[in-house]
Amino acid sequence: MALNVLVATDGSEHSMKGVRRALELAELEGANITIMSVAFYAKDGFDDMPFNIQDKLEAQAVTSINKAKALFDEKGIPVKTVMEAGVVPANNIVRRAEEGQFDLIVLGSTGASGLMRVLIGSTAAKVVAQAPCSVLVVR
Repeated sequence: MALNVLVATDGSEHSMKGVRRALELAELEGANITIMSVAFYAKDGFDDMPFNIQDKLEAQAVTSINKAKALFDEKGIPVKTVMEAGVVPANNIVRRAEEGQFDLIVLGSTGASGLMRVLIGSTAAKVVAQAPCSVLVVR
């Protein structure tokens, strides 16, 4: 039975290290890979934000997925992709891992920086604490 792997990415260099590790698992062990990105959900309580900020955040998540998927496409390895929006990305990742009965979550040690990191905290730490399966944090 092939390993069912969920890899979370925000397009940052650290998260792309996680994507490359997931690619190795697919190549070496035939793992089934799902690439996930979570757009920060900015619609609630952010009245001062530009009206199209959610569209920009979702476009950024789609770009992150496409960047990751391109690595698999180059090798001819099929992957599934999913984009969600949420205030706490770790919650989306953990829920997806539960619902999809994943064996492993792969993610980079650090993602977004600056203000976004203060707002969301450490996604990796939250995922490790709450995940229903093993978690591989790539540095």
